Amino acid sequence: MSSSPLYKQALNGIALALLAMIQPAAADDEFNLRILELDTPLENTSTLTNFINDNGLLPGTYLTTIMWDRDVVDKRELSWVLSDDKQRLLPELTKADLRELGVKVDAVPDMKDLDDATKIQDISRFIENARYDYDQDNQTLRLVIPQIYRDQAVAGAIDPKFWDDGAPVAWTSYQFSGSQQHDSFGKTSSSWLGLESGINLGAWRLRNNSTWSDNTGWEAIASTLQRDIKTLKSQLEFGQTYTNGELFDSVQMTGVKLETDTSMLPSSQQGFAPVVRGIANSDAKVTIQQNGYTIYQSNVSPGPFEIHDLSQVTSGADLEVTVEEADGSKHSFIQASASVPVLQREGALKYSLAAGRYRGNGGEEEPPFVQGTAIYGLPYGVTAYSGVLGASRYHAMLAGIGADLGRAGSASMDVTAARTTFDDGRDDATGLSWRAQYSKDIPATDTTVTLASYRYSTSGFYTFQEAIDQRDSQIDDGIYTYRRTNTRRSRLQINLSQRLGAWGSAYMNTYQQDYWDLPGTERSVGAGFSSSWRDISWSVSYSLTRTPDADSDCQVAFSVNIPFSHFLPHSWATYSVNSASGGYVSHQAGIGGTALENNNLSYNLQQSWTGNNTGYGASLSGRYRGASGEAGLGYSYSGNNQRWNYSAQGSVVAHEHGITLGQPVRDAFAVVHIPDGSDVSIQNGRGIKTDNFGNAIVPTLTAYRHNVISVNTQGRDDLDIEAASVDVVPTKGAAVPVNFDARVGRRGLITLIYLGKPVPFGAIVTLDSATAIVGDDGEVWLTGLQKSVAISVQWGEEAGQQCKGTFTVPTESTANILKSTVNCR
Repeated sequence: MSSSPLYKQALNGIALALLAMIQPAAADDEFNLRILELDTPLENTSTLTNFINDNGLLPGTYLTTIMWDRDVVDKRELSWVLSDDKQRLLPELTKADLRELGVKVDAVPDMKDLDDATKIQDISRFIENARYDYDQDNQTLRLVIPQIYRDQAVAGAIDPKFWDDGAPVAWTSYQFSGSQQHDSFGKTSSSWLGLESGINLGAWRLRNNSTWSDNTGWEAIASTLQRDIKTLKSQLEFGQTYTNGELFDSVQMTGVKLETDTSMLPSSQQGFAPVVRGIANSDAKVTIQQNGYTIYQSNVSPGPFEIHDLSQVTSGADLEVTVEEADGSKHSFIQASASVPVLQREGALKYSLAAGRYRGNGGEEEPPFVQGTAIYGLPYGVTAYSGVLGASRYHAMLAGIGADLGRAGSASMDVTAARTTFDDGRDDATGLSWRAQYSKDIPATDTTVTLASYRYSTSGFYTFQEAIDQRDSQIDDGIYTYRRTNTRRSRLQINLSQRLGAWGSAYMNTYQQDYWDLPGTERSVGAGFSSSWRDISWSVSYSLTRTPDADSDCQVAFSVNIPFSHFLPHSWATYSVNSASGGYVSHQAGIGGTALENNNLSYNLQQSWTGNNTGYGASLSGRYRGASGEAGLGYSYSGNNQRWNYSAQGSVVAHEHGITLGQPVRDAFAVVHIPDGSDVSIQNGRGIKTDNFGNAIVPTLTAYRHNVISVNTQGRDDLDIEAASVDVVPTKGAAVPVNFDARVGRRGLITLIYLGKPVPFGAIVTLDSATAIVGDDGEVWLTGLQKSVAISVQWGEEAGQQCKGTFTVPTESTANILKSTVNCR
């Protein structure tokens, strides 16, 4: 009987129904497979019988992934037994197993008196509405248990046995920026290079952070040897590092440090680096310093700017931001960096121990010191904390308490007592410093007070950094030299953000600080408002910087962004106006956008007009982001000034498969390898593809968390990857190898003929290490076809129920999918 389309649809429908009826357990299937042989081309159903029996999951022990909600909580060998009704499999989990997986078994009335070794095969007998859901296709067990019985201290935690220390690698991540300027006085140029380099061996991480500029030469900011201590949930670090800044002010040091790493803990706060916001009046160079070291430098366009990718070197220390305009003028401001209220969960301990020498930046003494801090969570949302710091001429002790105030937010208060000894004949100084911190989210008004902090110090109080500065008070720190000669009296800091619904959002970051024996105040204010109407967005920014002995520097900027995609894809028109102290006003209008397949290229063209006899100007800039890194180039002129800006950033990684260029890496990253898999897109970042050797760098992973690396073979018709996603859990700084098994070759829809008739439906085809199932009319889908391929087919145990054939890939064919017939013997 010939096969009609309707007949084929009916047959396929019966086959799908058959597969849907396959149960994961138990007894022989009662469906009569010989029904499929009636008036069909299917000649033998024994292969389907074998297929069903082989894939029907029987009681036994299987490697199983255990999930709760979306969290993978474990992967282990589990024993499975049949349920009483013989319709499903149940895992043999004990009471101790469930406790380890995060079930509050001691809070379940019917479980609390059971022995830990008791097997809980059917959890619905103990917890109402609870059950085990098992997916046999990917061998995943899902715990469906009411959330009230989940231990939140365990929720989201990943067992350390899944943490991956990665493979041995050596790498360097670079960031380069430079400029050349031509004006009536001649030609000037500047260049800056920042390097973060590392070597990974097992759990050990050797790191170096260095910078170079044509003004100061090489500066080694830090060199450290670090590893995690998993049992303590801590990091151990040797070398040029910095003290913890959560209780005492952070300082640079050379020595050893051991402290809690909260990123290892479930549902914990991650590290914080502030967003630096400011306003540039022209094509300007932004330099960020911390503790005297330049940690960031880049060129920005006129108008408000935001720097999000700052890799903070010293936690808790203020940032000094300098904006150098195209005409050479400079204005600076302080970006405050401080910790939020000190809180810990009940029973949790967070500590930091450090010992070594203070590390200065030229001229300062480097006294030895030790520092220790401890933060412990008490019942009822209360946290107690304390710290000590001892050096040759300085001693300090701190004690404080924090509280979770529920709907009122969270707050902490502490007091620090310090004694400073001088070597210039002055009497010893003793003093106290009180500090209060507050944080609150107000959902009803969409308001977030990230930090409100106030500190008051007596005239005899010195921080460790201030005590050292007193001995080197002649060093010139520019407009902030007074910080070395005067001690702080009070400091107020507020970081506020406010959502305004359809109207937009606003933010304000401000701090004010005054000093003993010094009139005036040090003040910095940054505020802004942004909104949109349809596709048009606009913003207003305000910036104020004031020092005790200088005039205020005030800037205001307005910008608007209008989509231009109707005329040019992925583009927009912009306009901005900036006003600064002294009557300086500038206007910019331009067009920007992105181009190329994955928007790898961004560009910006602007025309400007500036007062103060500068007149008209223009700028053109572009940036390309590819798998091997990023590069930018810009040109601008205003009045008699002309400037070229250029930049590049990326990484070079040496690993077991060779040397690979990539985008900048900082902490944990992945090294992807696909044999013969060049030009394969990686879904985890813009513009990332494998190189000619099948390697690629995924530059950013989250340490101690699940990270899914996915690839896309679109565009590679000769490459097939069965498992296109890999889940990894890297440790801090790990370079995790991610290898994909690929079949390289052509794809084909092959019709198999045996004794003049199509091979039966459901026959198993073996090709190298892969298998496939024959469909209707003897058709089978095969991948990875190269040159001459041997094919084995079986649909039964008898000699007449198996055959072999050979398929030769036609070299002259350019079709994406090969279609051919193979006679099987």
